[in-house]
Amino acid sequence: MNLTEPSNEELHAWNHVWSETPETVEELWNVIGQLAFSFGSESRFVWRGMSSTDHLITSTLYRALQTHGIAPTEANHQVNETKMLQKARDWGLGHTQYGQSTDLQLLAELQHHGFPTRLIDVTVNPMTALWFACEQNPDEPGRLVAISVPNIAEVETSPTIVTAPTWDDVENPLGAKYIAQLHLSQELKVPFLVRPTVRDARMNAQEGLFIASSVPAEYEGTPFPSLPAPQGGQLLLSLRKLMDNLGFVEYGTGWEQYGVLGLEISPEMKKQLLPVLEKTFNRSARTIYPDMEGFVRSQRDQIEENLEEDTSN
Repeated sequence: MNLTEPSNEELHAWNHVWSETPETVEELWNVIGQLAFSFGSESRFVWRGMSSTDHLITSTLYRALQTHGIAPTEANHQVNETKMLQKARDWGLGHTQYGQSTDLQLLAELQHHGFPTRLIDVTVNPMTALWFACEQNPDEPGRLVAISVPNIAEVETSPTIVTAPTWDDVENPLGAKYIAQLHLSQELKVPFLVRPTVRDARMNAQEGLFIASSVPAEYEGTPFPSLPAPQGGQLLLSLRKLMDNLGFVEYGTGWEQYGVLGLEISPEMKKQLLPVLEKTFNRSARTIYPDMEGFVRSQRDQIEENLEEDTSN
């Protein structure tokens, strides 16, 4: 297989098992509401917005390995993570007034600034994810992805609760807990959430965190190659449809399984949604990117295109 290009299997991975296409904005709102409320109060979802339906859910490191013709295996992820972490520390990064950052905290910061890592950005706010799905590629359909995460582990990048150290902690105090979480992810075949302990204005505005996992040993034909396939993952979609058809309003106390559902958003729906997201839900470039880097990203080209001479004299 040519590792630099998606295979035919990957290109057609967003099939009826993992995705559906709401016909109207009202139908989209209905599905979001059903996922958020109708499965029960113990359910939990994180969300990701993608501006093109050509995109798969893959980490930046997974894609970088593919681009350079390297198989995106777990072993290749780990060897390159170790290398990049050492380079970052040699550069002088990861030092704080409280001591050295953990490997996971440093990886979160590198991901936040565009460095390739295995961490995948998600948000707890579906409106934020919906804005990301709509704000670029206006002439292409986008996708809002709901990921059910009720019982998977949530790991802080720098633990705020101190636990008794293990031998692994003594030998590798900055990275042992991260390595242990990767081993557990591989054993259970589920991802884990990463919540940055140190958060900047942008991360707070986006209500962001990360999802990550040990990379599956084999690609299982899903639209999220760098995450494990849910056990019976298609149930998230088929059960929702079945309960709708049977007329159930609430499906129980909670959806207990890890699962994934993509909702395709047409270009016409993007045009309808963006002004509503800004005016009603306060989701815009200014609120999503409230820092200096966000201002430059959003306004630089526009300001350069509208440079003018002083005509006051």
